[in-house]
Amino acid sequence: MHVLLIEKAIHLLLILGYALYKIEVGVFPPRKIKAGERMGKKIVPLFVIIAAFGILGFLMNGLGGKASANPGDKAIEFELKDIYGKKYKLSDFNGRTVVLNFFATWCQPCIDEAPELEAFGKDYKNAKLLIIAKGESTMRMKKYISESNSKLTYLLDTKEDTSKAYNVVGQPETVIIDKNGLIVHRFSGPTTKDNLIDLIEKKASP
Repeated sequence: MHVLLIEKAIHLLLILGYALYKIEVGVFPPRKIKAGERMGKKIVPLFVIIAAFGILGFLMNGLGGKASANPGDKAIEFELKDIYGKKYKLSDFNGRTVVLNFFATWCQPCIDEAPELEAFGKDYKNAKLLIIAKGESTMRMKKYISESNSKLTYLLDTKEDTSKAYNVVGQPETVIIDKNGLIVHRFSGPTTKDNLIDLIEKKASP
C-alpha cells in the first residue's frame, strides 16, 4: 500500500512539474500578453504549487494512517480460517503469549525451519504458535499438512491481508506478542525451538 501511494504521488508530481515547466517557458511562440493575462500567468503556477503540496499532504496522511507492527506497538487484530473453515482471532488468545510465524509452502527456509517449530509447538506450552500461511490456498495447505504430518495451527492468509497489515514482505518471519497484546520482538529468517523459547523468556515473560 505504501509503495502504491508513493508511486502515484511521484507520478502526479512529475506531471505537475512538467506542467509548471511548460507554463514558465511557454508552449507557444512568444506573443504580446494582454493586461488581463498577466494575473492568469501568476495564478496558474501558484495553483500547481498548491496542488503539489496537496499531493504531498495526501501521501503523508496515507503513510501515517496505517497502523505499524513494530516492537512496542499493539498487535493488530485479525480473523483467519484454518483449513477446516474454523475462524481464529488474535483476541481469542488474550492473556497468553502468542507467536506468529509467517510461512509459505514454496519457501525452502520455511520448510527447513518447520521441524523446529513442530518441536516448539509440542514441547513449549507457555505460548500459542500460529502459523500464518501467506498467500496459500486451502488445497495446498491440506496437502502440505498431510505430507508433513504437522500438528500445528495453520491459518490461511490467502489474500495476504494480515501479512500486509504486519508489514511482512518475505518469509519466514516471526512476531512475538506478549500477554498484554504488545509486540515485543520480530525477526526475519528461520529460527530454532531453543532460540524461540529463549526470546520469549527474555522479552515476553512478566
